[in-house]
Amino acid sequence: MEYVLETRYTQFLEHHLTPSRYQHSLGVMQVMADLAGIYALDRKKAVLAGYLHDAGKDLEPAQQQQIIEEASIEIFTPCDRDYVLYLHGPVGAYLVHKELGITDPLILDAISMHAFYGAGENFNSPLVWCLRFADLLEPNRGGWSGPPAFREGRDPLRKMVYDGRLWESALFQTSLLIELFEGKGFPVDPNMKQVYKELSSQFPTTFS
Repeated sequence: MEYVLETRYTQFLEHHLTPSRYQHSLGVMQVMADLAGIYALDRKKAVLAGYLHDAGKDLEPAQQQQIIEEASIEIFTPCDRDYVLYLHGPVGAYLVHKELGITDPLILDAISMHAFYGAGENFNSPLVWCLRFADLLEPNRGGWSGPPAFREGRDPLRKMVYDGRLWESALFQTSLLIELFEGKGFPVDPNMKQVYKELSSQFPTTFS
């Protein structure tokens, strides 16, 4: 069953995103529609979260700072000051709340937390994790660059995710991202390290 987006959503996103980011958002939305059935998610929420997840990513620095101040967005760790990697999540959540009137806390938290920003009861919800998976697995993303383990991780991650192995997928994806970020000299959010620590105690660190 197809989900038809309201015109106001498409107009909003086409205004705020570059064409390539918009195509990425369509791809994430497509994967979220797939995962909704696998993980028993509310399909409308899943699709909308996927479509809008990067709403704040292409804003100009002055716009970013205006929203950060207007929304009183908290900087929990030094990593959160990295806008591209982390802070675009809560900025985007505030933007879709303000301009589209979206109030559903799960959708807003998914947008805010998909890049591991913040904390709260929805941080590890299936919808939020599926959005993290979809962000990497969407078909428009193209080839993966980075350390060998990251480059070779896409197909195993996809199989794991589509097999419905939520927590093993979460652990595997987090391990891939930590390796990628460390390999490129990017800051690794403490939330990523905490997720890896907690899940690696429950699941083997070899994947198939």
